[in-house]
Amino acid sequence: SIANYKRKGRDDLGVEIVRSARDVMRAVEPAGRAVSSRAAARVLAGDVIASYTALRGYFRKVKNCIEHVDPHLCNNEGLVARLVDYEETWEIGAKYILDAPMLDAICDVFCQVREAQRLAPELTAMIQDCDVELFMVLPRLVVLCFLADPHAQRAGLVRSLLPHRFGPASSDMAFGKLGPEIEGLCFDFKEAVRLLSASSSCSRGATEEMCHAMVWEELVRQAV
Repeated sequence: SIANYKRKGRDDLGVEIVRSARDVMRAVEPAGRAVSSRAAARVLAGDVIASYTALRGYFRKVKNCIEHVDPHLCNNEGLVARLVDYEETWEIGAKYILDAPMLDAICDVFCQVREAQRLAPELTAMIQDCDVELFMVLPRLVVLCFLADPHAQRAGLVRSLLPHRFGPASSDMAFGKLGPEIEGLCFDFKEAVRLLSASSSCSRGATEEMCHAMVWEELVRQAV
């Protein structure tokens, strides 16, 4: 922890994080899917394992030339760089990989964003270019996906981002009672869906499933 002067120098990130990351990487994905529903989980887990492997590799390398290691550990740039990467990735791992419901929520939102890319191709360009507008679009998409199904796994992610908008969790409300602001958003969402469903495009003999798809596509396009 002393060597990692560029960050907090934490020493409480236990081995259970890398064990959980390995479990994620070993998990078998059902066949026949074009895009893995667990791709986001594998990226997070891969970062944890990569930082752990890099740190171990550094130690193996310097053990044969220990005389070149500065006793003031914070002066060893290679060690500091690997400790910084280790702490960053493992903090994320502790928050998202160890918490299975939260990891499911991340994967759920990831799949929804991939679907949004299909409906609004310009979103793909934003992601590839790291466009500054992306950081306004992503929160809108996360909230939109949550409003579409407030009781799905994605609710856990929204609660972690907006804890002051939820009440305490209970046996029948795993993610907590919705606060008045969230309830107001849910009402507005349902009203928007009702109005769009009543539009001419949905009233010309379209099935309920087709109408739902058209409404969702319009909402996603507006969010992007």
